[in-house]
Amino acid sequence: MKAHFDMTIKNDLIFVYFNARKKRIDEGTDSPQEFFYGYHYFKNKDFKVDTLEFGGKANFLANLILEVLQKTIVKIFKFQYDFSGILRMENFKKIQYSDHLIMTNTRIGHSLLPYIYYSKLRKRNTKFSVFAMGMFNSSSKNKIILKIHKFLHNLLIRNIDNLIFIGHKEYLYGINEFKKYNEKIKFLPFGIDNQFWTKKDNEKEDYLLFIGNDSNRDFKFLKHLALNMPDRKFVVVTEQKEEELENIENITLYKGSWNKGILEDSFLVNLYSKARITLIPLKNSLQPSGQSVALQSMSMMTPVIISKTDGFWDSEHFSHKKNIYFTQENTLEEWSSAINDLEENDLLYKDLTENARSLINMEFNCLAFGKKLLGIIRS
Repeated sequence: MKAHFDMTIKNDLIFVYFNARKKRIDEGTDSPQEFFYGYHYFKNKDFKVDTLEFGGKANFLANLILEVLQKTIVKIFKFQYDFSGILRMENFKKIQYSDHLIMTNTRIGHSLLPYIYYSKLRKRNTKFSVFAMGMFNSSSKNKIILKIHKFLHNLLIRNIDNLIFIGHKEYLYGINEFKKYNEKIKFLPFGIDNQFWTKKDNEKEDYLLFIGNDSNRDFKFLKHLALNMPDRKFVVVTEQKEEELENIENITLYKGSWNKGILEDSFLVNLYSKARITLIPLKNSLQPSGQSVALQSMSMMTPVIISKTDGFWDSEHFSHKKNIYFTQENTLEEWSSAINDLEENDLLYKDLTENARSLINMEFNCLAFGKKLLGIIRS
């Protein structure tokens, strides 16, 4: 039975998601907990926790105005808002009865600025935290547009209590970019559900695994690699570039998206468990791309080869050939050499997988993430 929100109950925390979470929570779906960003940790600690999710519509006139406004901002300023998906009276009322609002990406934070202003105008004591991912990955190269983006980011940070980065390089960039608000900028290492992503007793099969949808995945290089390694089997899970990948003989393609609920998580567990190696070729950026897939695969004791980008999330804990395998360039020579190195060196393969699982269990899991998030919101 779905739990209905009682407006008379004061919540300690409300987590705001873009999509795909509330249904899983309401239905009790067996899903890994990492993409709920601490919800289950606080729920298990007996906090009063609720959720908000984008979707639905305001009344016709209000929705029309909001859609025109957000389309204008996106077109002119190349900046993502989604006012029409969240700005509704029932959400205003819900937020009033919360001590702390946790917005799980910056697009959500910017879209909720009217709520934040309203709360401050009414002199509410609600606190606001925003997770920042890909905050500095603008599609525009126009200097004026970029200055407007910085102004809008400053506007957000000025009115919230915590801006939380899950990638260390992005965090350091944020510290430098927003010096005036350094006390609000926090680093919280991402953690995955190591109880869900646990190695099965399946025998390894002879395929290389690729999972991912974000724009920083290097699909062009993946295709190049597969075409030039015709004797190797590739299993690819994505909803991007399907037309380019589906007719390559040695690629088995599955359409997959966690946010859209395409493919069961248990199916991914099986893929990770049987894969020989997980490949994560990336374009260079400050965003911590590939993070969740890398950590999931490491937890499943399937070794990871990944591009060492500027935005790699934690160079202190992750070491080349100790618990992960880095490549410096997306070249056929370097990647084929890395694959062969892992496959031909049994001791390296064994040590890498065991050290990777150990690191996840110690540092990069949902329990560690929840504890550190609790420290941030109490500070």
